[in-house]
Amino acid sequence: MPQTSLARRAPVALGAAIALVAVLLPAVPAAAAPAPCVQSAPNAPMAVTADCIDALYAQPVIDAETDETSPVAHRRVSGHFEGTNIQFNIYLHAEQDKAQWDGRFFQYTYPTTFAAGQSTARASDRAIGFALASGGYAVQAGNGSISLGYRHSAAAAKFAETLAAEYYGSDREIFGYLYGPSGGSFQTVGAAENTEGVWQGFVPMVQAVPTPNSYNFNGRAAAELILSDKAEAIRDALLPGGSGDPYATLDAAESAMLTELHKLGIPWKAWENSDYLLGYDPAYFGGGLDSDAPLTYDPTYVVDFWNAPGYLGTENSPLGERVRTELAEMGDTVGHRWNIAKRFAYRYQLPAANTGWVALNQFRKPDGTPIYPQRAVVEPSFSGAVSGNAAFDGTINGKVIVVSNLYDSDALPLHTDWYRKRVEAALGSAASGNYRVYFTDHADHQDATPTGARAATLVDWYGGVEQALRDVARWAEDGVPAPASTRYSIKDSQIEVSPLALVRGGIQPTVDFVSLGNGVIKAKVGKPVNLIAAAHTPLGGGKVVAAEWDFEGDGTYVTGAVRTPQKIVALTTKHTFSQPGTYFVSVRVTAERDGNVGAKFALLQNIDRVRVVVTP
Repeated sequence: MPQTSLARRAPVALGAAIALVAVLLPAVPAAAAPAPCVQSAPNAPMAVTADCIDALYAQPVIDAETDETSPVAHRRVSGHFEGTNIQFNIYLHAEQDKAQWDGRFFQYTYPTTFAAGQSTARASDRAIGFALASGGYAVQAGNGSISLGYRHSAAAAKFAETLAAEYYGSDREIFGYLYGPSGGSFQTVGAAENTEGVWQGFVPMVQAVPTPNSYNFNGRAAAELILSDKAEAIRDALLPGGSGDPYATLDAAESAMLTELHKLGIPWKAWENSDYLLGYDPAYFGGGLDSDAPLTYDPTYVVDFWNAPGYLGTENSPLGERVRTELAEMGDTVGHRWNIAKRFAYRYQLPAANTGWVALNQFRKPDGTPIYPQRAVVEPSFSGAVSGNAAFDGTINGKVIVVSNLYDSDALPLHTDWYRKRVEAALGSAASGNYRVYFTDHADHQDATPTGARAATLVDWYGGVEQALRDVARWAEDGVPAPASTRYSIKDSQIEVSPLALVRGGIQPTVDFVSLGNGVIKAKVGKPVNLIAAAHTPLGGGKVVAAEWDFEGDGTYVTGAVRTPQKIVALTTKHTFSQPGTYFVSVRVTAERDGNVGAKFALLQNIDRVRVVVTP
């Protein structure tokens, strides 16, 4: 490991350094010392500019500089901010590859770790490789626990620019792009609304918003209580070749709950993974979506829920009767009363009707007044802390491309539209020149490459994020507008997109099986069955470069033939099934903007499935 000089290990106070230069060079007109970053009130977001000094992060310290070989050759600069628990890493091109730098950087952000040994200050191999391959260096700041807001990321970005200018030997303007998923999207929006000149573009991923009463999670918990026994029947009805009627096996209470759930904006497509939807997946919800803990901010709610007129616990309806039955079966304890009551709290804390939460309008009368008794609205605190107390008012500074997913039951697709409307209200006609939304089909909230059974139904949506980052860079640096947003409509709080690529827009390709049986193909054991599909790319989607087939529906793919990258590709194959049964065969296509078959990043995928019924 190369030795780090004492000068590098000393704290670097940028404001002090500039003042010192002014003293040593009196012949040059003295420049004013950088102004401090401004915070209008103790709990207000801090306005961070390219030139202001954030006193909390005014002393960056370089701890090590090393030449690394993985995932590709690069120079890594590691350090921390004196007096804080924030570390940073800067990943620069290797000495021999400096000419590949195009004057930009990419910076990932996320607020928390999930396991010992993790650190939000360290970039993933994919983030490093993508940044270096895209003409940028990578920056990341955080720690081994919780790093909230955007100020630490802004300080790291600004310090990294001083190092990059020296390392690359350039005085060119440097452009930066911040991106992060879920909680990281809170931080990204906080930065977009409250910084200027630090980054020129932003890509919030699976966008989270300050949801009233966490109704997206509470609604799923309510569905778990009522619909768990019918989950498989609902799922099968919605799968390819299913009946298409998820209500077919439901009683009145279950039907009411299913309707309420999806009017909350929970995607119908989330039933593909019903265990995750209902909180049973141990990988993400070890304790489920429910708890017996009381609401400390509303201690009398549980009494009213089970005793006062107008609440579900006393309601004379099939659903009201069902929750009372569930309480009896669980055991009538105070904890269990809280457990059930909290699941439906979203009914009784409606925000103002003009705040855009259309999913909650199902609990209003035609005149806009609430159907049910209302309690004091508790403003979300989690989003404020994570975002740096951002207003989420749409006042973005820079180019923004949001990448959200149509199977996402955590950060709902509808919430992306909620924030889009705020941007359009804040920017007016300028919104179209600064803002895009790309929806990804067959993708949920989880990141990285789906494996196992998840790969049979879901795509690696990070390729869309990487293309969005490249598009936002070209937009900010060269004035080339990013491809148009995905076109969608909203019906009963559901985001609906066209099956046709050219109509849908955005950047994701489409792929569709051809079948004569309404999504069902019938086959015989030992007899080859023809499988036919067609793939198309939208105007911003490039060309289809690869196709793969999963015949068993278990996420194991074999490569198919795409002779020449094209915008429209017909796909055919044959497969022989050796056992009778029902198989969900998947076809997965990959597109790339330039039709580059060997590309490693910015690969755009989509999937379609068909039900194959094999008989002896």
